[in-house]
Amino acid sequence: MKTLANLVKYFFLITAAALLGVGCAGIPSTVKVARITQPPAGKALVNFHRPSNYGGELRLPIFDGNGKMLMDLPGGSIFQHVCNPGEQVYIAWADHVTVVKADVAPDKIYDILVDVSMGWVQANIYLAPLAKDSPRRAKLAEFERREKRSLGLNIAAPRVAEYEANNQKRVQDIKRDFLGGQKDERVKILKKDDCR
Repeated sequence: MKTLANLVKYFFLITAAALLGVGCAGIPSTVKVARITQPPAGKALVNFHRPSNYGGELRLPIFDGNGKMLMDLPGGSIFQHVCNPGEQVYIAWADHVTVVKADVAPDKIYDILVDVSMGWVQANIYLAPLAKDSPRRAKLAEFERREKRSLGLNIAAPRVAEYEANNQKRVQDIKRDFLGGQKDERVKILKKDDCR
Protein backbone atom coordinates (compact mmCIF):
# COMPACT_ATOMS: atom_id res chain seq x y z
CA MET A 1 0.00 0.00 0.00
CA LYS A 2 2.88 2.33 0.81
CA THR A 3 4.35 1.72 -2.66
CA LEU A 4 1.03 2.64 -4.28
CA ALA A 5 0.91 5.87 -2.27
CA ASN A 6 4.46 6.70 -3.41
CA LEU A 7 3.55 5.96 -7.03
CA VAL A 8 0.53 8.26 -6.81
CA LYS A 9 2.67 10.99 -5.25
CA TYR A 10 5.30 10.71 -8.00
CA PHE A 11 2.62 10.60 -10.69
CA PHE A 12 1.25 13.94 -9.46
CA LEU A 13 4.74 15.46 -9.29
CA ILE A 14 5.64 14.29 -12.80
CA THR A 15 2.28 15.45 -14.18
CA ALA A 16 2.66 18.86 -12.52
CA ALA A 17 6.20 19.20 -13.88
CA ALA A 18 5.03 18.27 -17.38
CA LEU A 19 2.16 20.75 -17.24
CA LEU A 20 4.46 23.46 -15.95
CA GLY A 21 6.91 22.63 -18.73
CA VAL A 22 4.20 23.22 -21.32
CA GLY A 23 3.18 26.48 -19.64
CA CYS A 24 6.70 27.79 -19.06
CA ALA A 25 6.60 29.99 -22.13
CA GLY A 26 5.16 32.78 -19.94
CA ILE A 27 7.74 32.45 -17.15
CA PRO A 28 10.25 35.31 -17.05
CA SER A 29 13.95 34.70 -17.46
CA THR A 30 16.63 35.29 -14.87
CA VAL A 31 20.24 36.40 -15.20
CA LYS A 32 23.27 35.82 -13.02
CA VAL A 33 24.27 38.88 -11.02
CA ALA A 34 27.05 39.64 -8.54
CA ARG A 35 26.16 39.00 -4.91
CA ILE A 36 26.43 42.05 -2.67
CA THR A 37 27.29 42.06 1.02
CA GLN A 38 25.97 45.51 1.97
CA PRO A 39 23.18 47.73 0.68
CA PRO A 40 24.07 51.02 -1.02
CA ALA A 41 24.13 53.96 1.42
CA GLY A 42 20.66 54.89 2.61
CA LYS A 43 19.03 51.75 1.14
CA ALA A 44 17.97 48.43 2.67
CA LEU A 45 18.88 44.97 1.38
CA VAL A 46 16.39 42.08 1.54
CA ASN A 47 17.88 38.67 0.72
CA PHE A 48 15.54 35.94 -0.54
CA HIS A 49 17.30 32.64 0.20
CA ARG A 50 16.30 29.44 -1.58
CA PRO A 51 19.22 27.14 -0.74
CA SER A 52 17.30 23.92 -1.35
CA ASN A 53 17.01 22.34 -4.77
CA TYR A 54 13.87 20.54 -3.62
CA GLY A 55 11.32 21.54 -6.22
CA GLY A 56 14.30 22.12 -8.55
CA GLU A 57 13.48 24.47 -11.34
CA LEU A 58 9.92 25.09 -10.13
CA ARG A 59 10.10 28.84 -9.79
CA LEU A 60 8.53 31.17 -7.27
CA PRO A 61 7.25 34.44 -8.75
CA ILE A 62 7.83 37.32 -6.32
CA PHE A 63 6.05 40.66 -6.75
CA ASP A 64 6.19 43.84 -4.72
CA GLY A 65 3.10 45.52 -3.31
CA ASN A 66 2.83 47.79 -6.36
CA GLY A 67 2.50 44.82 -8.71
CA LYS A 68 6.06 44.96 -10.01
CA MET A 69 7.59 41.57 -10.79
CA LEU A 70 10.83 41.29 -8.80
CA MET A 71 11.93 37.71 -9.44
CA ASP A 72 11.02 34.23 -10.60
CA LEU A 73 13.28 32.30 -8.22
CA PRO A 74 14.44 28.72 -8.93
CA GLY A 75 15.96 26.37 -6.35
CA GLY A 76 19.57 26.69 -5.18
CA SER A 77 19.56 30.47 -5.66
CA ILE A 78 19.53 33.81 -3.89
CA PHE A 79 17.76 37.00 -4.98
CA GLN A 80 18.75 40.30 -3.40
CA HIS A 81 16.30 43.20 -3.40
CA VAL A 82 17.76 46.65 -2.79
CA CYS A 83 14.94 48.94 -1.70
CA ASN A 84 14.07 52.19 0.00
CA PRO A 85 13.64 52.12 3.78
CA GLY A 86 10.11 51.88 5.16
CA GLU A 87 7.28 49.49 4.39
CA GLN A 88 7.80 46.88 1.69
CA VAL A 89 5.23 44.27 0.68
CA TYR A 90 6.26 41.01 -0.99
CA ILE A 91 3.75 38.71 -2.66
CA ALA A 92 4.60 35.21 -3.87
CA TRP A 93 2.63 32.15 -4.91
CA ALA A 94 3.08 28.52 -5.83
CA ASP A 95 0.54 26.07 -4.41
CA HIS A 96 -0.35 28.75 -1.82
CA VAL A 97 -0.02 32.53 -1.56
CA THR A 98 2.44 34.20 0.82
CA VAL A 99 2.39 37.88 1.70
CA VAL A 100 5.18 39.46 3.75
CA LYS A 101 4.90 42.96 5.14
CA ALA A 102 8.38 44.26 5.95
CA ASP A 103 9.45 47.43 7.75
CA VAL A 104 13.06 47.92 6.72
CA ALA A 105 15.66 50.42 7.91
CA PRO A 106 18.38 52.16 5.87
CA ASP A 107 21.80 50.49 5.71
CA LYS A 108 20.44 47.21 7.13
CA ILE A 109 20.21 43.64 5.78
CA TYR A 110 17.11 41.44 6.12
CA ASP A 111 16.58 37.80 5.23
CA ILE A 112 13.57 35.88 3.94
CA LEU A 113 13.79 32.12 3.43
CA VAL A 114 12.03 30.54 0.49
CA ASP A 115 10.85 27.27 1.99
CA VAL A 116 9.66 24.27 -0.02
CA SER A 117 7.41 21.43 1.08
CA MET A 118 5.07 18.95 -0.56
CA GLY A 119 2.01 20.62 -2.04
CA TRP A 120 -1.24 19.26 -3.39
CA VAL A 121 -0.40 19.48 -7.10
CA GLN A 122 3.07 21.01 -7.14
CA ALA A 123 5.71 21.86 -4.58
CA ASN A 124 4.43 24.31 -1.99
CA ILE A 125 6.95 27.14 -2.09
CA TYR A 126 6.47 30.01 0.34
CA LEU A 127 8.22 32.94 2.00
CA ALA A 128 9.37 32.68 5.63
CA PRO A 129 10.85 35.92 7.03
CA LEU A 130 13.69 35.41 9.51
CA ALA A 131 12.97 37.08 12.83
CA LYS A 132 15.86 38.33 14.96
CA ASP A 133 15.48 35.39 17.38
CA SER A 134 14.89 32.68 14.76
CA PRO A 135 17.05 29.58 15.37
CA ARG A 136 17.42 29.29 11.59
CA ARG A 137 19.39 32.55 11.56
CA ALA A 138 22.43 30.56 12.77
CA LYS A 139 22.32 28.63 9.47
CA LEU A 140 22.51 31.67 7.17
CA ALA A 141 26.18 31.08 6.30
CA GLU A 142 25.38 27.46 5.37
CA PHE A 143 22.39 28.58 3.27
CA GLU A 144 24.54 31.10 1.43
CA ARG A 145 27.14 28.42 0.63
CA ARG A 146 24.40 26.20 -0.84
CA GLU A 147 23.00 29.00 -3.01
CA LYS A 148 25.05 28.42 -6.14
CA ARG A 149 23.48 31.25 -8.13
CA SER A 150 22.85 34.90 -7.36
CA LEU A 151 20.08 35.89 -9.75
CA GLY A 152 18.21 38.95 -10.93
CA LEU A 153 15.17 39.28 -13.18
CA ASN A 154 16.04 39.69 -16.84
CA ILE A 155 13.92 42.76 -17.55
CA ALA A 156 15.05 42.69 -21.20
CA ALA A 157 13.27 39.35 -21.72
CA PRO A 158 10.10 40.07 -23.75
CA ARG A 159 7.91 37.90 -21.55
CA VAL A 160 8.72 39.72 -18.30
CA ALA A 161 6.40 42.64 -19.04
CA GLU A 162 3.76 40.24 -20.38
CA TYR A 163 3.91 38.01 -17.29
CA GLU A 164 3.79 41.04 -15.00
CA ALA A 165 0.81 42.53 -16.88
CA ASN A 166 -1.06 39.20 -16.95
CA ASN A 167 -0.80 38.92 -13.16
CA GLN A 168 -1.87 42.44 -12.12
CA LYS A 169 -5.44 41.39 -11.30
CA ARG A 170 -4.11 38.48 -9.26
CA VAL A 171 -1.78 40.78 -7.30
CA GLN A 172 -4.63 43.23 -6.64
CA ASP A 173 -6.93 40.39 -5.50
CA ILE A 174 -4.22 39.10 -3.15
CA LYS A 175 -3.66 42.59 -1.71
CA ARG A 176 -7.41 43.03 -1.16
CA ASP A 177 -7.67 39.67 0.64
CA PHE A 178 -4.44 39.82 2.67
CA LEU A 179 -3.86 43.50 3.47
CA GLY A 180 -6.80 44.34 5.71
CA GLY A 181 -9.07 41.70 4.18
CA GLN A 182 -10.33 38.29 5.25
CA LYS A 183 -6.84 36.71 5.13
CA ASP A 184 -5.07 39.49 7.02
CA GLU A 185 -4.03 37.11 9.84
CA ARG A 186 -1.95 35.12 7.31
CA VAL A 187 0.34 38.07 6.49
CA LYS A 188 3.88 37.40 7.70
CA ILE A 189 5.73 40.27 9.36
CA LEU A 190 9.39 41.29 9.10
CA LYS A 191 10.11 43.98 11.69
CA LYS A 192 12.66 46.76 11.50
CA ASP A 193 14.82 45.12 14.19
CA ASP A 194 14.81 41.71 12.41
CA CYS A 195 17.95 42.80 10.56
CA ARG A 196 21.37 41.14 10.77
